[in-house]
Amino acid sequence: MDTFQCKHFYIHVKTGSLLWVLDHTRTPFGRRLMRKWVSQPLTDPQSISERQDAVQEILESHSLTLNSIKSLLSHLPDLERGICSIYHKKSSTQEFYLINSSLSRLGNELQALLPAIQSQISSALLRGLLSDTPDLLAPAHSHLKVLNEKAAKSGNKTELFSDLSGFPVLQERREQIQTVIDEIQDHRQEIRLTLKAPALDYTTVSGQEFLIEVKNSLTSAVPPDWVKINSTKAVSRYHSPFLVERYKKLLQLREQLLLDCQREWTNFLDQFGEHYHTIKRAISHLATMDCLFSLAEVAKQGDYCRPEVCVGHRQIMIRDGRHPAIDVLMGEHKQYVPNLTELQGDGRRTMIITGPNMGGKSSYIRQVALICVMAQMGSYVPASEARLGMLDGIYTRMGATDNIYKGRSTFMEELTEASEIIFRATERSLVILDELGRGTSTHDGIAIAHATLEYFIRDVKALTLFVTHYPPLCELERVYPEHVSNYHMAFLLNEPDIATDTDEVQPESITFLYQLTEGAAGRSYGLNVARLADIPDPILHTAARKARELESMVNARRYNRHTYSP
Repeated sequence: MDTFQCKHFYIHVKTGSLLWVLDHTRTPFGRRLMRKWVSQPLTDPQSISERQDAVQEILESHSLTLNSIKSLLSHLPDLERGICSIYHKKSSTQEFYLINSSLSRLGNELQALLPAIQSQISSALLRGLLSDTPDLLAPAHSHLKVLNEKAAKSGNKTELFSDLSGFPVLQERREQIQTVIDEIQDHRQEIRLTLKAPALDYTTVSGQEFLIEVKNSLTSAVPPDWVKINSTKAVSRYHSPFLVERYKKLLQLREQLLLDCQREWTNFLDQFGEHYHTIKRAISHLATMDCLFSLAEVAKQGDYCRPEVCVGHRQIMIRDGRHPAIDVLMGEHKQYVPNLTELQGDGRRTMIITGPNMGGKSSYIRQVALICVMAQMGSYVPASEARLGMLDGIYTRMGATDNIYKGRSTFMEELTEASEIIFRATERSLVILDELGRGTSTHDGIAIAHATLEYFIRDVKALTLFVTHYPPLCELERVYPEHVSNYHMAFLLNEPDIATDTDEVQPESITFLYQLTEGAAGRSYGLNVARLADIPDPILHTAARKARELESMVNARRYNRHTYSP
């Protein structure tokens, strides 16, 4: 499946990220696939539609079959890494048995559910995944049958294979060992006659086997060619010459059996590895099911809608859109203020967004980008309605820090990112630029931001969200009225009480409404943020007075320019 790029976009697992919102998977391999889905959204409309159909059926179906399949995915080991370990012949007997028994159980249980799957599930994607998986898992059954569960769990490779018909080398070695043991057991009769002890039997001490134990008072009856192995105050223990030779042979055969078992174990893993790609495909099916269940759970909890992804239309229409992460963090109180977004590739495709600091501008543009990513990965989205054109990429420039290792200042990093977007973005892209040009002087910043934004409007023609604190940029709406709209995040201005003493000018106070509203905001009201940051009052008063002085100076210049202009 083709995927598009999410340039400079966060998808990490940390709290507040998109992956954190969407990842309700139950398996390790499902979790890895969800990360891939988020980082590589689809550009194939059929694949998107198939995922949406699957999520919709999971949401709306009351079938017990789907609940049974969902429960099968709980408490599974990491099958994906397990078969990889087996394929590279690094697996222990314990790991192999755990992985193989899990695969076999899954195959049997899905096989039993096949009639219900065929009759109750209508989604083509779900039916295809679930119908194929039992056959793909078939090799696990045959490999599990030949294993001794107790030996596998204890790591005993000499007793590992319960059926030796497929292992002739081990079968022959076992027969040789048994022959030697039988010879040693038959030798007891000769020992009993020699020592005149009809009931005598071998003993084992400290791992030493087939010892002939004789009381020290009777050692005179022991032949001189017997070898004393060990003794205590009461008894002495011996091996006859026959036992010395046969026991040595037995130890050699046992050592050879260990080597044979290791070799056969490696061959056994190699045989299983021949089915690696088949079983990996089955695990991929299970991971896909896990991700689809996760998307359905998120959509149900968040009251999401199914977006309409349009082919051939360059547009973004999101009604009552919400930021997925902030929506979750706010809980069940429904406090997040939803917003309408309308961008048309052939019409108004650029939004210039102004407004006070901390008014919600950055959260809004992130919201639009996240909803577009979710829609193209086949997920439902946090909105009441959404119609989105197929994007080939989302390019963002939000925030910047210096890079001392490369000798780049903050402004250099900012422009480097902007340059990369300029060269990569197309008319089918979504471009998001947050306060471009703020890293240098006001005049240079305005010039760079103005020229860059105009280039995207006139030449690239991408769908663009441009956040700025530079009022002159809003004049582009007048230059390109068909393609540019000015918006601001709404607020209430609480005018301060101005004292008679000019030294006591109070900074303004703002109430944020977080509502996207048409028109440009005249100011950014940065002193309100300074108040929220607990900047001392004397500094705030001085700043407020200075701000009024500068504002009066600018207004006077504008008045003079209008007065004396021809």
